[in-house]
Amino acid sequence: MAASDKMRRRLLLWQMCDIFISERDTVHAQRNSRHFGSFVVLTLLGLLIASFALWGIPDLFSNTGGRAVVTIGDQEIDVVEFDRAYGQRLRQMEAQFGQVIDREQAAAIGIPQQVLQQLVSERSFNMHAKGLGLRGSNRQVVTTIHEVEAFEGFDGRFDRTAYENQLAQAGVTPGEFETSLRNDLMRRQLVEALVAAKPAPDTLAESLFRYRNESRKATILSVSAQEVGTIDLPTEDELRAAFEVEKGRFMTPAYKMVAVAEISPASVAKPDEVTDEELEEGYAARLAEFQTPELRDVDLVSFGVNDKELAETFVSRIEAGEPFDTVLSDMTDFQPDEIALGDMSHSDIEQDYNTKVADAVFALTEPGLSAPAQSVFGWHIFRVRGITEPVNRPLDQVANILRQEIAEEKALDAVYDVSVEAEEMLARGAGLQEIATNLQLVFEQATVSREGLLQTGGVVQGAISRHLSDVWALEIDEPVMLEPTDDGGFTLMDVTDEIPPQQRPFIEVQDQLRENLIAERQLAKAGEKAEELAQSLRSGEPIATLAETAGADLLETDWITRSGIGRSNQVAPIVGRLMFQMAVGDVAVERAASGDGYVVVRLDDKKPGNPQTDAAEYEALLDSLGTAMLNDALVQYESALRKDYGVEVNTNLLQQVINPQGAL
Repeated sequence: MAASDKMRRRLLLWQMCDIFISERDTVHAQRNSRHFGSFVVLTLLGLLIASFALWGIPDLFSNTGGRAVVTIGDQEIDVVEFDRAYGQRLRQMEAQFGQVIDREQAAAIGIPQQVLQQLVSERSFNMHAKGLGLRGSNRQVVTTIHEVEAFEGFDGRFDRTAYENQLAQAGVTPGEFETSLRNDLMRRQLVEALVAAKPAPDTLAESLFRYRNESRKATILSVSAQEVGTIDLPTEDELRAAFEVEKGRFMTPAYKMVAVAEISPASVAKPDEVTDEELEEGYAARLAEFQTPELRDVDLVSFGVNDKELAETFVSRIEAGEPFDTVLSDMTDFQPDEIALGDMSHSDIEQDYNTKVADAVFALTEPGLSAPAQSVFGWHIFRVRGITEPVNRPLDQVANILRQEIAEEKALDAVYDVSVEAEEMLARGAGLQEIATNLQLVFEQATVSREGLLQTGGVVQGAISRHLSDVWALEIDEPVMLEPTDDGGFTLMDVTDEIPPQQRPFIEVQDQLRENLIAERQLAKAGEKAEELAQSLRSGEPIATLAETAGADLLETDWITRSGIGRSNQVAPIVGRLMFQMAVGDVAVERAASGDGYVVVRLDDKKPGNPQTDAAEYEALLDSLGTAMLNDALVQYESALRKDYGVEVNTNLLQQVINPQGAL
């Protein structure tokens, strides 16, 4: 799908979501309390507009008489309904990730179960809402549809043709869309009753805020293992004793003696034998590769059909010198990374919008803003980030490259014939080196570890390096493996010997042993020194004097909050956690996060978090608490509905729908 097409559909969906967000703001204002907007957004996305995305909306009550995949009370969700919703979810995922997702992949990550649970949730809430007498009235449906800008004509009023065209582009019928919208409106009334509550009391929030935002200060002495002075160097007897204890750490890797033979079309291609006639035919077939239209790297800012003045104001503010991102944030709901369309040709823009819009964009001869131009979707301003000149490479400029490509294509048949001969020789029991010699294949062999290290030293290169993981996976008694390659060639692989890990001799590892023992002794001496400093500090000696005498680094930290542990650049997480385990005045010793020394920590002061001085952060905590508690309530509410109605899943039938080939 083209980037512009995805953007257009995304803009349309966001415009529709604005209607629900405006409803959220109404509920928010009526509560006269905390900012639980984040919860409302999650709830609306999860329950109210889950089936509202314009990628295909299943009619959630289209029980067409098939066998029931799941029964909820006296209602059923049949095979047709589930399969339609499942297909919709796959299309949504494909649009999101930009690649085809087959049903086997989806089943492996649990998508069918997610779809089934979503359908059960929606049906349960719908049944309960209806039982309470809630309805999505015709007036509400009509009003909502008429407020969607994407359904307006040039006069700014609802246009039936635009409405049907937009739904047709999304693969949705008006009946499906209106049924889904009616159900959404009904469920919204039920959810609004939940969000009207105030689930996060100040007593709880304030206590949690004071704890999470408690801040502490400390003074820290650092004792480096590298600066502890002289130590006793290990003797040879000590080295040999350490070697006996740690022999298992000093082993050679396992090696395999492997052989690889390969051939590719490029290696046997004969570009000099390509005729001029073949060259001209190849150029004509690949003309699109050598001749491309002029492109514009563009961002798109859109306003409503009746918002010409807003579009003109947007341009005038930019031309007056205001930063683009500032104006974008002030006048729209989009972020800079959400408006990028990428490279587009004149025909791309003309097809997605109209000729007038495309002409406005391509009228620019250098990066800048286009004049506002109108299409059926509204008023548009394009920011041109870059211009790619058209490419017109004549045959004489690409002849050498094209000759090689044509020669490689012609060589495919020859390579295939060689692969057939190789298989025949393998069947007769020929060895890999014999096959490579007779068929003129590239042949390499080496004794190499799984990581690509050669037994003789160095790192493996060439064909063996390219196929290392495949050839190393073979066992010595397996037959020669023949594998096709992506370029139309093939590779033969074999393992002729295996060498298990061997003990490295003492003479090879004694230097490493010496370094290890020296490091251990330096670290131990640093720990002793840190404990001595800590004891002196507890006895009342000034910390600055101790630092100067011992040659230790001294650091006085800023205030560090409990919730900020790990985000502060001043102290490592291990030291930060230690600070919040100590009482004011306590002194403790801890291993340095780098591992090459110790730190002596004295806690100097602490203070609790203050909701009055950090009002914005306190409100954010209230939001998150409210969201968590309301989500819990919603989950419990749904669980109770399922228990009351009774939910029975036909697992055999479900498996048949998910995996027809694997079903018994």
